[in-house]
Amino acid sequence: MNATTYSSSAMSNLWNYLQGLSLSTSDRRWLADRLIESTKEEDKEIFVQARNAIEEMRLQSEANGNSEMTLEEINEEIRQARLARKNQ
Repeated sequence: MNATTYSSSAMSNLWNYLQGLSLSTSDRRWLADRLIESTKEEDKEIFVQARNAIEEMRLQSEANGNSEMTLEEINEEIRQARLARKNQ
C-alpha cells in the first residue's frame, strides 16, 4: 500500500470516527483550532528552512563576487525547502 492510499484511507477512517462522536460545537471548534495550530507550526518550520537556505545562498553568492539573488533563485530555494520538508 502506498503512502497516498494509506493517508486517504486513514483520513477517511478518522473522519468517520469523528462523525460518530457526540461533539458539541465548542468541542468541534477546539479540535479544529488544534489542527490548524499544528499546520501553522509546520508552515513556520518551512519558512525558517527557506529563509536559512536563502541566507546560505546569499552568502555563497557574495563569496563568489555576486551581491544579488534573482527572484528565480529565491523561488527555487523555497521550493527545495518545501520538498525537503515534504520528504521527511
